[in-house]
Amino acid sequence: MRKFLKNKISIIIPTYNEANNIISLIREIIKEIDNKDYEIIIVDDGSSDDTVNNIFKEYSKNNKIKIIQREYNKGLLHSIKFAIQSITGEYFVVMDGDGQHSPKDILILLKDLENNDLVIGVRNLQKTESISKKRNLISKFFNKIIIIILKQKISDPLTGFFAGNVSTLNKKFFSLNNSGFKILLDLIFSNKDKNIKISEKFIDFRKRTSGSSKLNLQVSFSFLTQIISYFFNGLVSSKFIGFIIIGGFGFLIHFFLLYNFLNFENLSFFTSHILATLITASFNFVFNNFLNFHENEIKGFNSFLKNLIKYYLLNIPGILSSISGASFAYNVLNKNPFISSLIGVVLDSIFKYIISKTWVWKSK
Repeated sequence: MRKFLKNKISIIIPTYNEANNIISLIREIIKEIDNKDYEIIIVDDGSSDDTVNNIFKEYSKNNKIKIIQREYNKGLLHSIKFAIQSITGEYFVVMDGDGQHSPKDILILLKDLENNDLVIGVRNLQKTESISKKRNLISKFFNKIIIIILKQKISDPLTGFFAGNVSTLNKKFFSLNNSGFKILLDLIFSNKDKNIKISEKFIDFRKRTSGSSKLNLQVSFSFLTQIISYFFNGLVSSKFIGFIIIGGFGFLIHFFLLYNFLNFENLSFFTSHILATLITASFNFVFNNFLNFHENEIKGFNSFLKNLIKYYLLNIPGILSSISGASFAYNVLNKNPFISSLIGVVLDSIFKYIISKTWVWKSK
């Protein structure tokens, strides 16, 4: 059984290309908590700038500053969970590495933790000028959805700044197979059947001085799949959910193309199904690459084309099973081209997910 040092504070900071922010942030944190027993764990998600180099230069001899460099299974949520497994403090704090969370609020959150299990640092979305109007609206929209799902009234569940007691870190929390946006949601969800005490404190959400926000369409898609996974009690992988969502749109495209090839191009069922399958496979590849597997996104034209061909080659058994299954259903079971094609698509989709996760977008 793991042991934690009483009254020790473990501060976890995920980073990705924060070379211009991280050193000043660490200095501020040390200034605020220097009289406490603490450790600062930086978990870097494969930064391509000098984030890690700058930390090594400044704090290589400070044993209170630890750096975890992630090269495999990257992603914000996975990285923070990985770092949490190495903490030695009775209390933990998670905050962003971009400088928008003020270190002055750390002790405020920890003070409130004396009578609570989890303290959330919430932004005043009505007043803050540090968030764009677009991001503010997105935050408010998702907040309402989360409150319904988690059955917990939380003002700002999208915040990345919170403090907790190690007692909230249970087996279910670590077993949730998510690759979503906010680890706080997994933490609350894993404790939703327990009577834990949660409180909120307003924080000083500062303007970013360097870099840009990580909130984009890719992160929003990950967040959506994370939320949907809670409807399945967290047992279904958010990546699989994302694959199904994209595949669902692919189904619509497949049958739209099939209908047009059959009725307007006057092609045979066999030819129509093959063309619809190949074009839909390309659609699925593009959107899975951009949205669902964005942590391992394939970039650059040559690399993209190489992996698209690899995707086709690896999926030959799936495509063949789709074609043979659809042909068999059409010729033997019934003459309905859409039901027959659906059988082929289902067979192909199952194979594609296994291949995609294992070989095409495997963790780098």
